[in-house]
Amino acid sequence: MVDWRDRAGEVTTLPNLVSLSRLPLIALIVLLHDSVWRYPLFVLVVLSDGLDGWLARRLDQSTELGAMLDPALDKITGVVLFVGLFPGTGLPWEYLVLFFARDLYVLSLGLLVPVTGIPDTSKIKARPLGKAVTNLQFFALVAMLVPATVATEALLWLLGVVSALAIADYVVFVARELTDVEWVHGRSGAVASHVGVGVAFAAVIYLLLREELRTFLLGVL
Repeated sequence: MVDWRDRAGEVTTLPNLVSLSRLPLIALIVLLHDSVWRYPLFVLVVLSDGLDGWLARRLDQSTELGAMLDPALDKITGVVLFVGLFPGTGLPWEYLVLFFARDLYVLSLGLLVPVTGIPDTSKIKARPLGKAVTNLQFFALVAMLVPATVATEALLWLLGVVSALAIADYVVFVARELTDVEWVHGRSGAVASHVGVGVAFAAVIYLLLREELRTFLLGVL
C-alpha cells in the first residue's frame, strides 16, 4: 500500500506542477472570456497538456499520481471550458448531449465494472473512435473560444455522430469481453450494436434537438 505522504510528495514534481497549472489557466479563460487574453491562455493550456508528459519522461519523474492527474485534468478542462464558453454561442444547452455523450458512456462503464465484471477498461479509452471524439471536442472548444457559432454548431453535430459510432464500438468491445457467444464476435454483433446505438441516437435527437437539427440543415442547404 502506498503511503499517503509518498503520494503527496509526488505533487511537487515539476511535471505534476505543470499539469496542475491548467486549473488556474482554465479559470482565467472563463473569467476573461471577453478579453483577447483568452487566446494566449488557451495556448498555454494546450502546451501544458503536452509538456507535462515530456517533462516526466525527460526528467524520469513519471508517477502514479501523474498518470491519474493527466486524464482527470483533461476531463476537468473540457467540462469547465464548455460550461464557461458555451453560453457565448447562444446555442441551447441541449447540445451538451452531443458534446459529452461518449464521456457519459465511458463513465457509466467505469461505474458498472463491479457489476459487469469487465476485466480491462484501459483498452476502451485508447480506441481510435474515442480519440477522434477527443479531437473533435478540442476543435469545438476552439470554435467556442473564438466564438464562431456556425462552426461550433457544425462541430457539435459531427461530434454527436462520431460519438454514436464510438459508443457502438465500445458496446461491441464490452459485449465481446463478457460473452463467448459466436454471433457477438462476428459481423452480426457489430451490426446489431451500430443499429441499436443509431436508433437510440436518433431518438435522443428527436426528443431534444429536432428543431435545432432542422434549422441547422436549412441553414447549411
